[in-house]
Amino acid sequence: MFNKDDLMRNPFMTNTKFEQQYDFLKEEGEFDRILKILTVPAKSGIYLSRFDIRSIALALGVDVNVRERKEMLKDLFFYAKQLNKMKEYLDLLIQFTQHKIDQYKQLQEEYPKSAWIIQNWIDKAQKLITFIENLKKEVDIYKV
Repeated sequence: MFNKDDLMRNPFMTNTKFEQQYDFLKEEGEFDRILKILTVPAKSGIYLSRFDIRSIALALGVDVNVRERKEMLKDLFFYAKQLNKMKEYLDLLIQFTQHKIDQYKQLQEEYPKSAWIIQNWIDKAQKLITFIENLKKEVDIYKV
């Protein structure tokens, strides 16, 4: 349960980190859920490193500051919207995810005894592609 003394035990914990530790303090919005899906490998099936996010940004023609991955992705969403490149951004995320799936498939061939474990990650990554494709459809509908 929520303990206010947690902040006192760790004086270096920022308010944001404190809130993140206790999810029930704030209601999560749809945009936050999208960012969580992209940044949590157990949900997305892939790991987007800061370097990967920066590479995607440069491919989009944007230079983002290197910082927390979630914040970098948030910045990229805002830049893509401002530059009317949201579909391009989502396409880059799909390409990156497909590249990861291809790497997983190669691992399955090289390590057939682990294929069933790797398949779990492939399935999650394919669901992520479907999720991003649905986001692209929403971009068309709402002209985001």
